Amino acid sequence: MIRLGTFIWLAILTMIGVGLYQVELGVLAKESELRQINRQIDANRDATHVLEAEWSYLNDPTRLADLARRYTDLAPGTPTQIAGFDRLVPRPPAGQPFERGLHEGGGAATAALLASMKGTEPDTAGTAATPAAAAAFSTAAAPGEKSPAKPTDEQAEADDMIDAILADMKKAQQ
Repeated sequence: MIRLGTFIWLAILTMIGVGLYQVELGVLAKESELRQINRQIDANRDATHVLEAEWSYLNDPTRLADLARRYTDLAPGTPTQIAGFDRLVPRPPAGQPFERGLHEGGGAATAALLASMKGTEPDTAGTAATPAAAAAFSTAAAPGEKSPAKPTDEQAEADDMIDAILADMKKAQQ
C-alpha cells in the first residue's frame, strides 16, 4: 500500500510542475511582447530618419530663398531700415498709466518720432511737419466716423474697463 506521505509528495511535485509550466508560458508571452516592442522601436527610428531627411530638405536655405522669391514680394532688409534705440519713444514714469492713442500728450512724442524717421522736424503743436508724415501717422477713418485722435466717452470707458481687467489679472497672479 502507498502511504500518505507519498500522496503528499506527489501532490507537491504536481503543483510545482504546473507552476513551472505557467511561468514558462508567461516568459514566452513577455519575449513575444519584447520582440514586438523592438520591431516598433526600429520602425519609429526609420520613420524618424525619414522625417529628419524631409526636414533637412524643407529647410534648405536655397530652396526657401527660391520659394520666397517666387511667391512673395519680400526683399532683403537694408541697414537703413533698422532704427536704433535712441529713436524709441521713452517710457512714461512708473506712476503714470499707459497712454493709448494720440490723446493726453501721447501724440506729440509719437509725432516727433515719426517726423525724425521721415527726416523732418515736428511742429510745436506736436504733429508731424509734413503732410505726408501726418497722413502716414493718422489712421484712416470711414466717412462719418470720429477721428481716433480724440477719445470718446466710449473709448474712455473701454480704457477704464481694460485697466480694471489688467489690475484684476495682476492681483490674481500674485
